[in-house]
Amino acid sequence: MSKEQPGGGTWRERQKQQTRQVILEAAKELFEALGYDKTTIRAVAKYAGVGVGTVMSHFKDKASLLSAALVGDWRQTVELVMTTMPQEANYRDQLLYSAKIFFEYYTRRPSLSRNLLKEALFSPEVRSPEIKAMDDTAREIGVGTLRAAQEKGEIRADVDCEVLHQALFGEYCFVCIAGLAQPEPDPEQMLAMLKSLTDPIVRGALPCPDCHGPERP
Repeated sequence: MSKEQPGGGTWRERQKQQTRQVILEAAKELFEALGYDKTTIRAVAKYAGVGVGTVMSHFKDKASLLSAALVGDWRQTVELVMTTMPQEANYRDQLLYSAKIFFEYYTRRPSLSRNLLKEALFSPEVRSPEIKAMDDTAREIGVGTLRAAQEKGEIRADVDCEVLHQALFGEYCFVCIAGLAQPEPDPEQMLAMLKSLTDPIVRGALPCPDCHGPERP
């Protein structure tokens, strides 16, 4: 019988998880260097130093590899946002802070990010249940932030927070696409673009739009 190891799980389970992570990191390196279309399962196996069968035992196909890469990185980035978020900031600044963290992640590995976003947005085979759950969680977090702001009086009571979130998230997606289309994406430029696009939306949701607006840095 397998024995539990310090840190939880049997030795075999921990070894399996480590192998999975090695394969995933190898796939991310190749997606970054070669692009999604030119990356093959065989190439991932060779780069990871394992057999093709080992890769297939963890990921059924290339799409599931990309899906796992996207979901894993997204979860880590969300955790960073949640643990460093300035709680005293208003909802606009919190949303911009979250966007900045994601922009910084995207621009550290721009080629990988382009492939992740392109395939996740436009390739149905990549949109796994995990990615759909990720999208639902992102929407819940965003809408929840807006509703909390509405309860504090930062947003008019008649504003539909679901619709407001869709408007703000749409601008965020546009900035991701426009920013990553640049040869050398700049997270600060992306953030500035997002501010210019979302400030009118934020201003329109204020309890008294003519009285004040988002502060400009």
